[in-house]
Amino acid sequence: MDVGRTRELVEWAAPWPVTFHRAFDACVDLRAGLEDVIRTGANRLLTSGGKATAPEAFPILGELVRSAGERIVVMPGSGLNAGNIGEAVERTGAREFHAGLSSVVARGAGEMEEFEREVRKMNLALRR
Repeated sequence: MDVGRTRELVEWAAPWPVTFHRAFDACVDLRAGLEDVIRTGANRLLTSGGKATAPEAFPILGELVRSAGERIVVMPGSGLNAGNIGEAVERTGAREFHAGLSSVVARGAGEMEEFEREVRKMNLALRR
């Protein structure tokens, strides 16, 4: 990770918040990578914990959330849906989540309505 150049990008983006994307998941050492991302000044980190999907990495994501503390928001993403969002909250302790819902929403006609239904289901699951 090029901390210096990424820090410049974060500074250029000010005053808008910056989310470091899932390229983080390619880090050999996620804990060291987290410290690098924090040093860039990014506001949040979108990650699946180095795995293909977040549910595969709930324990790792929980460690990253705890290590980050208040220094950066660790935002689990990839593979989250109404069926596993409650477990994601419990097992990671994260406060923000990313859900593109590509695993549950079919492409094509009615895609937006299906997406909205799934978001409503996730909202209900989170309220429980």
